[in-house]
Amino acid sequence: MSSNNKRKMLDLEQKRRDLNFGLYNEDLILAVVNERYNNTYKVRDRFANFDFRNDTFKIDFELKSRRIYKGQYSTIFFNEDKLTEGRQKFADGTTNRIIYLFSFVKKANVNERVLWFWEDDGRDLEVTMEGNLARGDSKKPCVNVPMELLERW
Repeated sequence: MSSNNKRKMLDLEQKRRDLNFGLYNEDLILAVVNERYNNTYKVRDRFANFDFRNDTFKIDFELKSRRIYKGQYSTIFFNEDKLTEGRQKFADGTTNRIIYLFSFVKKANVNERVLWFWEDDGRDLEVTMEGNLARGDSKKPCVNVPMELLERW
């Protein structure tokens, strides 16, 4: 097997681990969200930009589970298309609120998780080209949320 093919296999394996990591955290965090917003459910469309929905309060939630601790970097980023779709949902009245949830490790080398959030308030945010290059992703437009805007859940 060529080194290029080995790299592609490793990239696919890392993507699979990352997907499983995210799905596992979705189940844990959904229970936490329901403590505050009862009847929140997991969106079943695997291509949806938002992981959870609460129809009673008209809130959409997107969860980003990270293997870093809060403050390890000055910003946290996610795909710009999520922000664009969320703001369109505001405009057409589909949602009243968009909340981005960030699950971080509590501190370096500790598996305990802590949950932070940023509620979209319409402010302009920096967009840069980012991607998980360590697993072979290509760069794409991502929104950078300054860490100081995050609030503890």
